[in-house]
Amino acid sequence: MINDLETVFNSVANPKVALKQSAYLRNLFPFLGITNPQRQLLEKEVFKKTKLNNLDNLQKILLILWKQEQREYHYTALCLAQRHRKLFTPEILPTFEMMIRSQSWWDTVDTISPNLVGHLVKTHPHLISIMDRWIEDPYLWIRRAALLFQLRWKENTHEEILFSYCQKTFHEKDFFIRKAIGWSLREYSKTNPAAVKKFISLHRSSLSKLSIREASKYL
Repeated sequence: MINDLETVFNSVANPKVALKQSAYLRNLFPFLGITNPQRQLLEKEVFKKTKLNNLDNLQKILLILWKQEQREYHYTALCLAQRHRKLFTPEILPTFEMMIRSQSWWDTVDTISPNLVGHLVKTHPHLISIMDRWIEDPYLWIRRAALLFQLRWKENTHEEILFSYCQKTFHEKDFFIRKAIGWSLREYSKTNPAAVKKFISLHRSSLSKLSIREASKYL
């Protein structure tokens, strides 16, 4: 699978597109210069050739892809993981944590947290205890992941946990944390607007203007 991906990706790589893609992410990561629609078509054909039926093989491929230099391989890893969520067991959480801690930026973390970690924790609720540790973690992107893991949970959202995590990060001045607070509250407001409105009212003096603006979008 890795060899096939390298072959097809290199065949359509575009250095001019790569420069623009890298600039969009503050030149933190090199790109091959493949657009998302192109990549998705190419990887889909490669995925069809290799059937993954166990967690060990999935994790091995995810780790190899994550060690690649170009960002397209990281996006492919995320797509591959989402295609095989039925294989997830709690044993894959350290792999997701590694993916958050390395090659870190919003473009990957914001997929890993709700779509991979969130799905895993929802299926295995005892893992919430690890999320309780993540929200206290020194690494910004782990804390952001903890704020966002319930983003897709809707009526299944643990309101107490959501509000608690927001309160634990009220004091932070980092844009990505403040944005995550607002985003998590905004998504929950679609399910329970009254609860979010009350939370904002009670904590208006502690919430940043950015968080309030994001959280209030649908209120």
